[in-house]
Amino acid sequence: MTKRGKVLRDPFAGPGLLMAEGRQYQFDLGGIWKSEMPATPGLLVDLEFDAQGKISGITPVPDSQLAKEQAERASVADNKASSRVGAGLVGAIGALHLVVVALLILSWFFLTAISVQLPLTGTLELTFWQLLRYVGSGNLLEAVQDQVSVSGSYTLLALVAIAGPFLQQFWKDRRAAVGGLLPLSFLFLVGALLRRNAGSLLPNGIGGLHRQLAMQPREELTYATSLGLGMYLSIVISVYFAFVSVKQFRHSKGTENRGIEQSRRAAA
Repeated sequence: MTKRGKVLRDPFAGPGLLMAEGRQYQFDLGGIWKSEMPATPGLLVDLEFDAQGKISGITPVPDSQLAKEQAERASVADNKASSRVGAGLVGAIGALHLVVVALLILSWFFLTAISVQLPLTGTLELTFWQLLRYVGSGNLLEAVQDQVSVSGSYTLLALVAIAGPFLQQFWKDRRAAVGGLLPLSFLFLVGALLRRNAGSLLPNGIGGLHRQLAMQPREELTYATSLGLGMYLSIVISVYFAFVSVKQFRHSKGTENRGIEQSRRAAA
């Protein structure tokens, strides 16, 4: 068994005195002092004990070993401090995310995402959720009148996009930070699907009155639509989540690299 101790009194004017783990031991140099270094007061030593609990060997701790242990303790302390700061930051961000996600849900369900200018009949306003109904069904009138539901696949993607910013709360891995990119990715996906179906946005489900609009160029059809407050708010929130996600990912990567560097220095 080995214990770390300190020399309290040198053994040259009488029995030497050591302290280890709050207990004092007397010693002399005969046969147990395993170094040419003098046993001076304040010197740190490693004590070896035999089966009977008596000191069988005393070895001074090299300066290199002390420096290594000090570096390891400093590294552990830094990691604990970083963990506490990170936990507080994650908690604060988690609370803020709840508020922002609530605004995102509000913009999807209740605010106008797109306004479509229709000849003779005026303006048609659609929420983001109604656009998802249209993307799934291909029938604009039924989507506006809530006669169809959002397909299961799009509902699942929407739920994943909403949950993405909270992924880091449950998965303690730096890769979880990229979950904040999911809302913006979902917007891009829906936008691409709407752009692909832009040629059928107006005539589908409206009836024979606007059937001729299917022959209009895509540019004219796009000109008849405009983004609403709900879409702008969705874009701003999604960009915010993406920014926070990239920032957290870079921070966690930097923390990991510093930990590796400190370990290498301690090992050297």
